[in-house]
Amino acid sequence: MTILRSASSAASCSALLALAGCANFSEVTDTGAGVYTLSATAVSYTMAMPALTAAAKEKATSWCASLDKGMQLRQQVRGWRPMQVELNFRCLAPDEASAATVAFK
Repeated sequence: MTILRSASSAASCSALLALAGCANFSEVTDTGAGVYTLSATAVSYTMAMPALTAAAKEKATSWCASLDKGMQLRQQVRGWRPMQVELNFRCLAPDEASAATVAFK
């Protein structure tokens, strides 16, 4: 059972690395007021837009996790020539995330 879980985890990691390998990412940039931006551009048309979007969101989530915070997506913009996704997001501590959710309702 443990061997199967390890194999499954390895396959998942390989798939994620394959997706990230098909995209170029910009550096995360602080645009002010705690809002960051990140762009992902597909290297070729072998990557679908949903996969590129997921890879960009994973990169933003990882950035916030490195700060011990969670990612809150503010805006997402997609372009088709070249295939590109731009994310504007904030990194919030768990107590900030609860307050922000209430504020947006």
